Amino acid sequence: MANRFLVVSLLSSFIVCAAAAARAGIDCAQCRAVCKEGAKPYQDDLGADAVEAAHTNKDAQAAFTDGRRKDPAFGGADVAGAVEAYKRAVILDNDNAQYRNYLAAALLWAGRVDEAIYNLEQANGLVPSEPKFVVNLGYAHHRKGDETRAMLYYSRALMLDPRNLRARLFLGYALELMGYRDEAVTELKKVVVQDPANEGAKHALRRLGVVIVPAPIGNPPPVPAPR
Repeated sequence: MANRFLVVSLLSSFIVCAAAAARAGIDCAQCRAVCKEGAKPYQDDLGADAVEAAHTNKDAQAAFTDGRRKDPAFGGADVAGAVEAYKRAVILDNDNAQYRNYLAAALLWAGRVDEAIYNLEQANGLVPSEPKFVVNLGYAHHRKGDETRAMLYYSRALMLDPRNLRARLFLGYALELMGYRDEAVTELKKVVVQDPANEGAKHALRRLGVVIVPAPIGNPPPVPAPR
């Protein structure tokens, strides 16, 4: 039952995303491909960092734990319940950027994009140096159909951390959606250079007609000295 809920929820996200893309004049099939590749890294990234140790409000922590238990991104089956639990955590610990980040992800899952953007803006305001929140803001604007704004946020995240793979990958997706093929290929190739196993970037490059040459194994043969 939980797996069925996850499939339905993710499908609903694609529909919302494609509708926004259509309003923006973006090809829907192309947008669905990007959404499919973009949603999973966004959700996976949420579990990467522990909530800041400085935040010790026990009631807020309990609400946050309840939200994770219900959150489809972490195996739950109650996105509405997750949203309400995360909201309680935010009310009880208003300056916790991570709580707002998790809340935003659940809101995006539920298709409530404007609320997600608001909470990500608050998270970014609390920790301006954290590129993750900036990337997530870009992804939220992509979900709203605003690829130009999404691209600006991805670029800003790369200014904070030039090696941020998600920012560069999503920038490549945004450039592709906006029709800048050559620029998209350039960014996606940078992702593959940094992470040769990145299937999202490799799939996007194949979609753009780029032949990916496997990296050589071992050291290249020596170049003969000129005679």
